[in-house]
Amino acid sequence: MGKRVAEGIKRVKQSQRELESSILRRCASGRDRLDKRLATGVKIIKVAPGSTGSKDFPRLWKRDEGDRTKIRGSAEWYIPRRADLRRRMLFLHGGSYVVYAPCDSVYRSLASRLASQCGLCVLSIDYRLAPEHRFPAAFEDACAALKWLSVNGPPEVNGQGKVKGAPFSASPARDLFVCGDSAGGGLALAASMAQRAFVRERLRGVIGLSAWNDLTASTPSYDTRQWCPEQCWGDAVNAGVDRKSGREEAEAYLGRRGVQLHGRDWRASPFFAPAGRLRALPSVLLQVGDFELILDESVCCLPLAAWPKIGSILGLLREVLLHKRLEKLGRSLNE
Repeated sequence: MGKRVAEGIKRVKQSQRELESSILRRCASGRDRLDKRLATGVKIIKVAPGSTGSKDFPRLWKRDEGDRTKIRGSAEWYIPRRADLRRRMLFLHGGSYVVYAPCDSVYRSLASRLASQCGLCVLSIDYRLAPEHRFPAAFEDACAALKWLSVNGPPEVNGQGKVKGAPFSASPARDLFVCGDSAGGGLALAASMAQRAFVRERLRGVIGLSAWNDLTASTPSYDTRQWCPEQCWGDAVNAGVDRKSGREEAEAYLGRRGVQLHGRDWRASPFFAPAGRLRALPSVLLQVGDFELILDESVCCLPLAAWPKIGSILGLLREVLLHKRLEKLGRSLNE
């Protein structure tokens, strides 16, 4: 990081909420540097609430945006060319359980690349968000989506690329994967641990990208990865964030006094899941930046002592260039 950027971070200290709002404004105005291109050859198909005949998925919900009320809840299929329709991935977006949607350009880009590089049919869902819907709403929606995905696949498409009938086809999955970033990463682990035998038998892997696994902000990296402008060391993106502000962020989802009441509930914080639930997981890939405040939520999340029969891969990256790593990830999923 350059000296000018470091000095700028040193001068301006923002709260976590102010920082998130600033990032969202930059994204909305197109002034961020995120690569939002879609992968070529991937078809996107909307799955609206009420189109599946299920009351649990996808679930319609509403969000107040200024003087408007927006209808939410639609999921999206991402179907690459020549994909095996029996191999599927559930994708859960991040955003601290309060922001973002599958239709946002940055998540459309990521979901399309996952589908293309991994050769999987990806279902990205619009789970309920706080403050309208607090814990455990997001967890319930992720569980319902994973259960639905185990017995329903992408729809049939005709020669002109148009959907024939309903936006899904009733067919059991052969291989299931679950992937999420940030809050979605923790949600991916929690939803996978909650499934019954029928779904677990089809689960092949869970992927967490900078997963938010501990909503109590209890891990050592909240101290060891604090941003230090003099040494240009630590989590510059979350400069000024400490345990207190981390817990305040969690209570946007958990509710007032939520960290005290629900913070150690494994459905909110899979970091605290009992060993028996950890043993029920398939192979897990956790990727996290070495400078992140939440580093130890991945490093310490899955102790081998509690996980004797499962293979764990932990990617520690000083700079996570995610889009360039998807091809390698796709090959590993296909092995």
